[in-house]
Amino acid sequence: MTNKINYSWIESQFAYLNGRIGIYKLGSKDDFFFDPTPGFYGFIAQGTTKALNEGIKILADFICSATCPIIEDWKGVSDPLITLSYDWTNDDVPPGLIKYNGPYHSKIELNITNKHSPLIMGAILAHELTHHYLDTKNVRLPKTEDNERLTDLATSFLGLGKLTLNGYEPISWEIKRDGQTNRYNYNVGYLSAYEMAMIHLYITKYRSLNPDYAIRELSPKSQKMFDSVNHLYNQFNQKKQLVGERQCLHCNNFAKFTINPVDENVYCSVCGWEWNAILMKDYKKRNSILRKFIKVIKKNT
Repeated sequence: MTNKINYSWIESQFAYLNGRIGIYKLGSKDDFFFDPTPGFYGFIAQGTTKALNEGIKILADFICSATCPIIEDWKGVSDPLITLSYDWTNDDVPPGLIKYNGPYHSKIELNITNKHSPLIMGAILAHELTHHYLDTKNVRLPKTEDNERLTDLATSFLGLGKLTLNGYEPISWEIKRDGQTNRYNYNVGYLSAYEMAMIHLYITKYRSLNPDYAIRELSPKSQKMFDSVNHLYNQFNQKKQLVGERQCLHCNNFAKFTINPVDENVYCSVCGWEWNAILMKDYKKRNSILRKFIKVIKKNT
């Protein structure tokens, strides 16, 4: 698992959604996030088409969606987690399929594999519902992969981010085949877990929500992930403060400092020297001490 986070992408996607949808559910405060309680997970864990339809209707009502997609029976592999002949090495079956039958009408099939984890099932319900909601607003990117990534991010924008972050937790199992025990991992999502946690933190800070509320009903692993990205978020904001025209401490030229999108570090446009937030803090501290020392000298002379 990588902790690489594309901050610029996250900010640009939130700006895009704000422009297309507006500031969603203004004034909702601590009612903004849907809390996936054990009761909700227990209900969708039944795995029946009826229960899943009722579950996604609960989510649709929460995000104030005028319509709700219909979940149909899965027509794919019956149960690949326990079928010995199923080849997971070449698996390209998506977690879910959504079909649009016209404006405000869509049908969903959910891969039966997801039913082995209520957390994953909750994330798929949130993802497919968000697909439906964005389509009703004519929000869709031309490239499939870009659109899927935007949809995962948009679940948090709509208040369903806890479901998505919890669902990024993978499941594992073992199957004995030809005298050997093969271990498999299954996970869903189009972003890294760290990116999804950062998105959840970003919307929490953007809407000035209580962090204690933001972690309520998150799984233990998701809570830990959320806490870990808080430090990364603060580091990135410190780097943003270094952006602009200033004198380079390395080459002494006045230059433009910008954040490199590849490694998210701040570089001098003249000499390419990296100016990080920690160095900036030390520099300010040393300058402050020097100024105080000069004042003392002047006072005593």
